[in-house]
Amino acid sequence: MALTSSQTVSSFQCSFTVYFDSTNITHIPALFVPTWISLGIINAVTFPPTVLINLLVIWTVLENEQLRSNSYYLLVAILSLSDFLVGLVVQPLSVALIVSVIVQFSLACELVMTYAILTLLCYGWSTVTMVIVSLERYLYIEHPLYYQVSVTTKKLMIVTAVSWLVVGTGGLASRFLMSDSFQSRQLPLTLIICPSFFIILFCVTKIHLTARRQMRAIVAQQQSVAQQSKIKEYKRTFTLGLIVLASVVCLCPILVLKIVGVVNGNWSDDFKYLSQGIYISGLNLQSLINSIIYSLRLSDIRSGVAKKLCCNRQ
Repeated sequence: MALTSSQTVSSFQCSFTVYFDSTNITHIPALFVPTWISLGIINAVTFPPTVLINLLVIWTVLENEQLRSNSYYLLVAILSLSDFLVGLVVQPLSVALIVSVIVQFSLACELVMTYAILTLLCYGWSTVTMVIVSLERYLYIEHPLYYQVSVTTKKLMIVTAVSWLVVGTGGLASRFLMSDSFQSRQLPLTLIICPSFFIILFCVTKIHLTARRQMRAIVAQQQSVAQQSKIKEYKRTFTLGLIVLASVVCLCPILVLKIVGVVNGNWSDDFKYLSQGIYISGLNLQSLINSIIYSLRLSDIRSGVAKKLCCNRQ
């Protein structure tokens, strides 16, 4: 007998839920199964290029000593690493989880637990890395003297490592030690995303306006070699702006959902069932979009990625 829209494709319980809603992910109404199947296909198709392109970006930066010693390119490689992990771990788990729920696989609860932990880590690492990239560009554009004296690749690696460690230990501790209420489950990622969102938005807006103004001043004057180098750095800042724009598109719906969810406690089941997979898939696709933007906008990375792709074809 066919399932109605109010019936679910699974009848087992799982006490550990993902952090986007308070309803068990193993109970999807039959009405939304086609949507989840489509999202599973999207993730299955996009995770191989996500892994490949981000891996090529990392390879391009690390093999080139000049790029490796540049603070901005080093952070690009680190951000690509977090996106690489999304494609390598989170997206395949998304596909596996969707399949397991639809076919009522007995290990769905274990997949939910693994998926919730790993997505919290990968998304958290991506977010804090974006904050570091934004602050690096902010210091370079707004406080160049301080940047030249104080900002080094070694310090950036230490800051990034500490940030990843704090996000990892803090996220896991809050996940396992806090209560199982809806507000408690929303808290870890909310504390990461909300402040990070406003920091990134402030930094990128500020440096974008400054870079535009200074580029017009440089173009109006006779350009020297040093000035041309400055323009190249400003264009890298505009690349960051595109990344942030893509992030805003992906994060704004989730940000609104989390704020309202923490304040009001819950959404209707129909809304959560429909939005759950869409939000997660949007975040996953951002990891592919980021790598494409780097590969198209940054000439050094573009040439390195193209060279490696040509070698692979041979």
